[in-house]
Amino acid sequence: RCIMKLIKPDKKYADSYYRAVEGYKENNIRLYEFFDMPFEKIVKYTDDMEKGENLPKGWVPATCLWFVGEQEFLGEISIRHELTENLEKLGGHVGYGVRYDKWGQGIGTEMLRQAIFYIRENLPLKKILLTCKDDNYGSIAVIEKNGGGLQDKIENVVDGKKRLTRRYWIEI
Repeated sequence: RCIMKLIKPDKKYADSYYRAVEGYKENNIRLYEFFDMPFEKIVKYTDDMEKGENLPKGWVPATCLWFVGEQEFLGEISIRHELTENLEKLGGHVGYGVRYDKWGQGIGTEMLRQAIFYIRENLPLKKILLTCKDDNYGSIAVIEKNGGGLQDKIENVVDGKKRLTRRYWIEI
């Protein structure tokens, strides 16, 4: 069985990462946005995000980790260190993406499980908020398998369209 682990972005997996970016583009997937920039910029950007430096207006500090197997990039998870009013409605503490050709293989569930452990060990959060579209059954399963308790469903407007969003809390 393949050993999967969370790591900081690593050049060893960069080619595989960019294949994941292309997989999302080719399949017109916008559930999560991978960083489509040169590797050195990804490293600087994610370091700045973690330190809370040079952030876009309204953004909060976040830890960005890659989920990798022995030979390839499998997914990415961003852990926001705090919530804004907007993140409480849409986004939550955690955002993640699994490369398209690995969907349905339990990778998201394991990635979130390891992220919860990472949060417990490294951040002062006692519980985390995760949100997803009401019809994103893959994410619903990932969140619920990791102990997510549904708080509510709220209506958001995304790109001018109404969207029902599920909000879950996970105790750390």
